Amino acid sequence: MHVLMLCALDVWALHGRGGAPSLYRTLRAYGERGHRVTVVAPTIGANAQLPREGLRSAKPSPLPDLPGVTFQRFHLPSLQESRLPLPSIAKAVDQKLRFAILYPYLASRQAKRVLEDGHVDLLYGYEVHGLLAAKSLRRHGSDVPIVARYQGTVLHPHLNSKLALLRASEEVRAMRTQADLYIMTNDGTRGDEVLAQLNPSSAGKVRFWRNGLDLDRLRPADSATRQRLRADLNVPDDALVLLTASRLARWKRVDRVVAAMPEIIRAIPKAELIVVGDGDERANLERQARDLGVWDSVRITGSVPQGDVLSYMQAADLFLAPADLSNVGNPLMEAMCCGMPIVTVDAGETSDLIRDGETGRLLPTGRPAAIAQAVIELARDTGMRCRLAAGAREEATKRFWTWEERMTAELEAVEQLVASDQPARRS
Repeated sequence: MHVLMLCALDVWALHGRGGAPSLYRTLRAYGERGHRVTVVAPTIGANAQLPREGLRSAKPSPLPDLPGVTFQRFHLPSLQESRLPLPSIAKAVDQKLRFAILYPYLASRQAKRVLEDGHVDLLYGYEVHGLLAAKSLRRHGSDVPIVARYQGTVLHPHLNSKLALLRASEEVRAMRTQADLYIMTNDGTRGDEVLAQLNPSSAGKVRFWRNGLDLDRLRPADSATRQRLRADLNVPDDALVLLTASRLARWKRVDRVVAAMPEIIRAIPKAELIVVGDGDERANLERQARDLGVWDSVRITGSVPQGDVLSYMQAADLFLAPADLSNVGNPLMEAMCCGMPIVTVDAGETSDLIRDGETGRLLPTGRPAAIAQAVIELARDTGMRCRLAAGAREEATKRFWTWEERMTAELEAVEQLVASDQPARRS
């Protein structure tokens, strides 16, 4: 099977194989299954971690060496490449127009050449801008079956606001893509409900799946391993280590945890916050920590290879997930597998996994005072920490699947789609 994937994202969002593993896992699974994948992508992805100097200084990320996978990357012009100083709003508009309009146009042209050069069995639109390119290609006469892949959505809170949907027009158009199979990540953002409302024709074609996990690696550390990891990370034995792990984007709301630190430190002087991740909000978080006088108790690691995040989880005492849209991403699920006591905000479908007092602390509000109170209570109650850790671990063993299981389910659905389409195309 030859898959033509249209994707405006870098395989890894953060340097050094950091960030979410979903795209990498997808490509690897198709290649290892014996399929051929051609990826049409920009040299600098929409999710790329840019240097502080901006796009002009950005360099393409290294491409992964995966069996059966080839990349056709092209340059996406930008006003930010000029030497003219641009205000922030102009940079934001430039970025939006490049990916909402220019990428779909150039990617569909590139994809059309791939279609003309040889047989393609499946068109795979990966995330918003890849799907906009797939729609453009179909308008030009392509009859290849389409898979629409979404890593979640930001749209659910805005479904009843016409103005908000208008502002998110590119996301809305991507959701309304006419496809033969829809794969929506069940990350707590209620993407199944969004598809049902914005794209009724998707009914019966949606696969609503959680991401996979490395379940063979994700487990609590024994005391000797934990002590070694804390020493390796330069964490004192008697410190209370709070951990967050995510891309540092505004909606992740790591600022709430930083804002809670003064109150936490007053009650627990040896508390330390480790923020694993990098992104646009890093400078703001660093400034916030200095302004609040807690910089010595806050450590922002920057990008960490995805596989190395486990070391931080096994060394830390509490995992905090304070985001707005949902907290059911891979970091929280990995923390559950590692048997970490969790403090999180009741956003999206987070309550599907975190039941307050059973599998973690589920806070009705993300106010820093509420976060601080929950952390202080857990720090002072060893029994509660142990019960929540055990509850989280037990829930994880019941509810989660491996990446191999996740991708096998997708491959079987896609292969069945292609097999059923071939007789129709021949006729």
